[in-house]
Amino acid sequence: MPKYFFNTVDGRRYPDEDGMELGDLDGVRSRATRVIGELLKERSADFWDTGRLRLEVTDEGGKVVLVLDVSLTCQIAA
Repeated sequence: MPKYFFNTVDGRRYPDEDGMELGDLDGVRSRATRVIGELLKERSADFWDTGRLRLEVTDEGGKVVLVLDVSLTCQIAA
């Protein structure tokens, strides 16, 4: 089974050292959605500071196969 790495970028790059074996691109998409949700929960304060979060999924050869970008736009009522 191919191995994929879920690398986080929020101004700095945090490489996934372990990776995960997944059978197909649907599995990669599903896992990426869960990972980005977990990151938003764990790093909510940082997300409010930077207003952005990116997950770059690469294969074993380092090729980017999927990118999830989350950005923050906030309008506070007066």
